[in-house]
Amino acid sequence: MSSRPGTDAVAASLDRTGEVSRSIATRLTLWYALLSIALIATAGSVMYWVLTERLRQEDDQLLAGRIAELRAILQLHPPGSPLFQEETQREAAMLPGVEVRMRDARGEKIFETIGARPAVFDRLPQPSDTEDSMDWHAPDGGAYRIRAARVAVGSGYTVQAAMSRSTEEDLLAAYRRMLWLAISAALVIAVAAGHLIARREMRPVAKLAMLVAELGAADLHCRIGNGSWPKELLPLAANFDQLLARLEDAFARMSQFSADIAHELRTPLHILQGEAELALTRAGSADIYRGCIESAAEEYQRLASMVDALLFLARAEQPDALLERQPLHIDQELATVCNFYQALADEQSVALVAQGAGLVTADVNLLRRALGNLVANALRHTPPGGRIVVEARKRADDAVEVSVSDTGEGIAPKDLPRVFDRFYRADSARGRAKVGTGLGLAIVQFIMQLHSGTVSIRSKPHQGTTVTLIFPAGTLNP
Repeated sequence: MSSRPGTDAVAASLDRTGEVSRSIATRLTLWYALLSIALIATAGSVMYWVLTERLRQEDDQLLAGRIAELRAILQLHPPGSPLFQEETQREAAMLPGVEVRMRDARGEKIFETIGARPAVFDRLPQPSDTEDSMDWHAPDGGAYRIRAARVAVGSGYTVQAAMSRSTEEDLLAAYRRMLWLAISAALVIAVAAGHLIARREMRPVAKLAMLVAELGAADLHCRIGNGSWPKELLPLAANFDQLLARLEDAFARMSQFSADIAHELRTPLHILQGEAELALTRAGSADIYRGCIESAAEEYQRLASMVDALLFLARAEQPDALLERQPLHIDQELATVCNFYQALADEQSVALVAQGAGLVTADVNLLRRALGNLVANALRHTPPGGRIVVEARKRADDAVEVSVSDTGEGIAPKDLPRVFDRFYRADSARGRAKVGTGLGLAIVQFIMQLHSGTVSIRSKPHQGTTVTLIFPAGTLNP
């Protein structure tokens, strides 16, 4: 049989993820550092942009104010008059960092501050009704903010104003250096702090791994979910405890199963050995030897039945065991099983009756095996003159119920809870004449589990036993 598909998928996933195995602490440190740097860089960039825009706005306000003052002087004093010269010189002296040039409608220069750079004003666009500003970088590396406006006084004038931004550029350059320094320092601190924090927070994982590594076959009863684990590790610890519980149960059942097999095999082997030794040590007639061989043949048959049942359970318990489901008329299957056991029933003077009908979807071989085990078990424990009824009927919930009832010796109440255990036989069935393998009802229960159905039993001593199989409608009824 092939391996379990779900297990293959998990194994393949582990193989893919195992190709690049990296520490969780390292990845947390890297992500923490990257996030810290991203946040600091973003905050610094936003602050740098705000500072740059704020400085430009202040420069624009200063240039606009200077142009407004010159517009007021033109409105009060005509160019060339002594008052015009006096007022413009006074304004130039108040703000020595701002250079101004004024032209008339013909383009003739009528005023210019001392030290003004023609190249600065030559970069200005043609003035419009609205004041325009722009940045300009001189060939010598100087940075300027320049602004031009048209003054509608008389025949019209053009006013140009410029101011150096070298101080502001030095301030922004210093800010950029401090920002890069802060980002570099934050990167180092974030990596170091992130590594320490990740290592500290990953200690419970290491502790959990250490506890798991210390567990052995003798420690399956231990549980680790009772510890004070972080919230993220609680599901892992709980799931591991469930795994331990399943392993403990499976280990216990395997140990018990092995002990039961050894016990069940020991009895027929001792019988065979004893009869063989008796035949070898004592001379007898052909009838005596024939009796020994017949007794041995019965034990061989019992051993063969036991091995066959064990092989069936071993194959059926594989997780990927496939059922060849098909729609089946249950009345036909009941008739097939009863016809097979009719000769044995007639030999034992037991009435075997099949009745009822229904439609199920099941594996035909497994269904017949389950019914056959129940009928054979009923025949084994029903005295002559008894009656066995195999009946099928449809329930109100559309499930199909199949029952096998006999009028045999029944089962004691103390034995009922364990009759589906492997190799368990009630005390009344311990006689070698009636003994079976002790696996019949266990096989029936497992077949019903494979079909998502249920099996139940009710019995009264000396009145009979009824075993009921229920095939649910959602799974098995079309």
